[in-house]
Amino acid sequence: MAPADLRKEGSAYDLPIVLGILVASGQTQGDQLSEYIIMGELALDGAIRPIKGALPIAIQARAEGYKGFIY
Repeated sequence: MAPADLRKEGSAYDLPIVLGILVASGQTQGDQLSEYIIMGELALDGAIRPIKGALPIAIQARAEGYKGFIY
């Protein structure tokens, strides 16, 4: 994931990666995904788990004009 020089920790990018794969493979539409911040951890059974730091992320998303935060 870009930028390559920025260290990424944790599994908060699981959900956005899966959504990207679903959109790229034509299994779902992604017309409005760019209007939302999407973060979430996926369990092995496919359940979405909460992430740490969701409140500050949501506050920043609102400040930057995103429609919402999906986690």
